[in-house]
Amino acid sequence: MTEPIEVTVTAADYWASRPRELVQLLSTCTAEGGPRAIADPSGRPPDPERIAVVVSPAKWEAYPRELQEALAAAATTTTTTTTGAPDLAVGALAPIRERLTLTVEEAATLLGISRAFAYEAVTRGDVPSIRIGRRILVPKVALERMLADASAD
Repeated sequence: MTEPIEVTVTAADYWASRPRELVQLLSTCTAEGGPRAIADPSGRPPDPERIAVVVSPAKWEAYPRELQEALAAAATTTTTTTTGAPDLAVGALAPIRERLTLTVEEAATLLGISRAFAYEAVTRGDVPSIRIGRRILVPKVALERMLADASAD
């Protein structure tokens, strides 16, 4: 069984108002070797509070309105239910601020480096990572600590 494709959307608030354009871009991500990140065309630098991950982008093509709603929810402050749990669909879109780990692609986007360079850095041990099965994840706390240590030097 193959893992679902995940695409990092670096400006959830921007794309929430343009779901049809985003759906077209997501369709290019399903091709072998297609991009795994969609940047903010306004040129703003990546902001962790405005990043969302779209899982299985091809499935969203038929649901642009739902994609718009999910992105809008990811771009705003997450509300919680009476149980204290985030009021988001599980597994559809997860704002980075709600997760403990990043994908290597998300870490690359936040660090301003290419996907390939990020994987090389993970292999060398320059970027802290953990493996869960075949997945490689970058713990947010370890990445923040690494950056804090680098800026202290």
